[in-house]
Amino acid sequence: MQASPEQQSLILELQLIDNEIMQANTKLKSLPEIEQLLHIDKRITSANDELATVKAEFDQITLELRRGEVDVETVTDRIKKDEARLSSGNATPKELEQTQHEVQTLKKRQIALEEIELEIMIRNDAITARQNTLATDLASLEKLKAEINQRLTAATGEINSLVVTKKSAREILVSKIEKPLIDLYEKIRASGGGIGASALVGNKCNGCNLAINAVEVERIKTLPKDEVLRCEECRRILVRI
Repeated sequence: MQASPEQQSLILELQLIDNEIMQANTKLKSLPEIEQLLHIDKRITSANDELATVKAEFDQITLELRRGEVDVETVTDRIKKDEARLSSGNATPKELEQTQHEVQTLKKRQIALEEIELEIMIRNDAITARQNTLATDLASLEKLKAEINQRLTAATGEINSLVVTKKSAREILVSKIEKPLIDLYEKIRASGGGIGASALVGNKCNGCNLAINAVEVERIKTLPKDEVLRCEECRRILVRI
């Protein structure tokens, strides 16, 4: 294939633009904010799971506390009634003795219930503190996530803007290149990892970074400038500069 040195120069310029677009797309996929968001989301999920467990435990303790309060109230009310009966003296000596014994038994029961209630209250305070800590942690994580998302949006927008600009420049450049040459370039680029053309610098192909043997170098020197070269190793278009 023949193409003027100017056309070959344009194809090399096109490759440079394509390289910039590929680099931008690679950067877009590997922005640090993406990994940071994945890490934050895992922490948020973990914190939400723990918070759900803590809330369930809190609900259970609240129920236990209410039951304990009811038990204490019931015993306290019974003691008050029995003490009022003792104070009134409206009973036989035997009944008063039985009532006195019952009051003593109820007071022991009251003390035991109050100890249980105190233990439940201590557990309730601890679980409430844990719940508040988790809620605060979650709020901080959500705030951090919003900040990272904002940075990601800004970085993504900047890169996408660059890609749009480069693609626009690419279209203009492609319109200046002869169809046979651009078709060959695109075909090679599709199967060559995005690289369809490279510069020949000295005896080295900048596409595969391999040196060209001396015999081939001498042969190239004899070829006309409009002869489109191909690297023997990577088969990319080789542009003499």
